[in-house]
Amino acid sequence: MSSTTTTPETKTVLVIGATGKQGRAFIRSLLFPSAASTPSSPTTTTFPRSQAENWRILALTRDASAPPAQALLEEAKQHNATSKITLVEACLNTPSTLRTVFESHPNIYSVFVVLAYPGLGTPSTAQKEKAQGTLIADLAVEFGVNILVYSSAIPIGPDPSHGIDESRKQKREVEYYIEDLGKKNPGLKWIVIRPGFFYENLEGMFGAIGATMYRDGLKKETTLPMVASGDLGRVVAGLLQNPEPYFNQFLCVTSGPMTMKEVLEAHKRATGKPMPAAPGFVGWILLKINKGAQDLVKEAEINHTNRMSGKLPTFEEEVERAKSVCELQTYEQWKRALASGEGGGDEMSRRVSTSSWNSLSLMKLLTGRS
Repeated sequence: MSSTTTTPETKTVLVIGATGKQGRAFIRSLLFPSAASTPSSPTTTTFPRSQAENWRILALTRDASAPPAQALLEEAKQHNATSKITLVEACLNTPSTLRTVFESHPNIYSVFVVLAYPGLGTPSTAQKEKAQGTLIADLAVEFGVNILVYSSAIPIGPDPSHGIDESRKQKREVEYYIEDLGKKNPGLKWIVIRPGFFYENLEGMFGAIGATMYRDGLKKETTLPMVASGDLGRVVAGLLQNPEPYFNQFLCVTSGPMTMKEVLEAHKRATGKPMPAAPGFVGWILLKINKGAQDLVKEAEINHTNRMSGKLPTFEEEVERAKSVCELQTYEQWKRALASGEGGGDEMSRRVSTSSWNSLSLMKLLTGRS
């Protein structure tokens, strides 16, 4: 008796924000998971891992010739996966260009959306996020996308008005829009992920400045929900490979909240060295003159208070939901793997993150023009 095998259908994922930290981590986890794993974050997960050859990525970028876009292709080449990534160009502020992407590539199975953070203290730019997010959601419905995964942010409080940073407020508005759109269009299944503060943001010169800002600006008991960008990529890859349990759900992606004292202690245990920090006067000046930095600290305090007082009642449930997808590294595990040179694909995210911090330049930080 002869047996026949069927080849699983290739599924196409449009990644909006493909050249950013989250987009790269997702692509790496989906197409070449062995490169994305580390000793402390094994590829073994609670979901059935699909074969990488059954996935195809449309990596959206404003300029396919730009170094970040070309770096995606180069990494794919290193893993013999060049045929699995196609660069597509569009500007999210020009709807016709995004529509052309959907028209040119029918049968998109899923869209993973990461809207670029505009930088601290840039409300006029941040206000474009809602328009971009709702446009993408509408196109997903129009062109029959099966699953829309939207990367938002952990809420500051139960209401968008509790936030200070305009970008975070806009993300909540997009969440509401997607949830309502899903109710009106049952064919669209959505998943909202809410990542914590990325470990990579504490790396390099700008990370030293950020660490000093939080160390000196936060109360000693205030905790930050934190996560590795590589782990976020693994979560999203896992969601698309076993999506049904997570349809129309929110997931807070964090290994757990930490005080800055705990972060500093974990860094020393992992590396044997104190965490690099900027001179104390830099943090003092930053918190005195930079409204964006002040707002970050205020939001962290408000979020901590709301979590501790039960005003974010679904937070723990959403954290456990994310952890049910795959294991998440603690900061110490992540830093230990990175320090030992075994950080895998996360090393690339770390190198990129050291060139800027939340889209800031050092001059903007020190002058308050964030």
